Amino acid sequence: MILIAGATGYVGRYLCRYMVDQGKDILALGRSGEVLEFFRKSSIPCQEFDISDDESYRRLPRQGVGGVINLAAVLAEIATPVETMFSVNTIGTYKLLEYCRTNGIRRFVQASSHKVYNDIHHIPLREGDAPCFAGDHSPYIISKIAAENFVEYYSKDLGIQGIVLRLTGVHGYGEILGQLEPDGSYKKSAFEIFVAKAMKGEPLEVWGDCKAVRDHIYIKDVLTAFVAAVESEDAKGVYNIATGVGLSLLEEAQGLVDVFSPPDNRSPIVRRPEMPAFTRSYVYDISRARQDLEWEPKYSYIEMLKDYRREQELGMYHHYHYIKPEQRPATM
Repeated sequence: MILIAGATGYVGRYLCRYMVDQGKDILALGRSGEVLEFFRKSSIPCQEFDISDDESYRRLPRQGVGGVINLAAVLAEIATPVETMFSVNTIGTYKLLEYCRTNGIRRFVQASSHKVYNDIHHIPLREGDAPCFAGDHSPYIISKIAAENFVEYYSKDLGIQGIVLRLTGVHGYGEILGQLEPDGSYKKSAFEIFVAKAMKGEPLEVWGDCKAVRDHIYIKDVLTAFVAAVESEDAKGVYNIATGVGLSLLEEAQGLVDVFSPPDNRSPIVRRPEMPAFTRSYVYDISRARQDLEWEPKYSYIEMLKDYRREQELGMYHHYHYIKPEQRPATM
């Protein structure tokens, strides 16, 4: 059996169903009652679990567990207290590793973030590049690096086969890309604005010189990476999970028009080079994951968008957050 902590989050909703559909024996662990009910209706074994709560660990199985995947995390929101980030991201990871050690569970896969490379400006980015701490998200980055260090310690000294997957930006239906406030107010991301405009055939304004490129990955490629990691006999250490391909904002916009615009009312793209836009490129070296995990991303950017649209129409993996109806993105 594989335990999946943080299963009620965005990646977890997809991963648990995918692994059950693949015939894997799993137990989904998470806090959201609504998502746990979704799991039960989908015949996915699940259990309420809080990674910071000692009582939750006493309810976990003690035998028959072959590995643990940890997706639980407090995300990089500026308003989140630093204490909460470390309680969940760092101490929670430590507690889960201790659960593995004391119960003879050998395999541990930790989800981490590409934000640890936030202040590095060369490409491609490699696992050996030193983490950089700059900007408002530094407390989050430090909490994730500390979690990675715990995984390395347990892997080197305490008999755990520890694997860390540093995920680049993960696209997929059900993901919240914008800024959600506690009262349900929502500030849409550029991707969400572009999709809404493309669906209506409205112009897409592309700002900046479009020289910078970004490396995104589709949720379904991330799923296969986690399965490859938890089933690996020998892999250890940190692995970039990305596509290894960078796209400019112009290329991203063109893809959205191709997939989401009506054929008879395609959105025109309006260039605004004088306007501010992102200038830092990030593309990742994924050769270690290819070699050690025998993993390869399958979805191109266009294939990702086409499948995103299919999932959007099905609506199975929708988010469970409250967003004011008048501010809800078309992608949701």
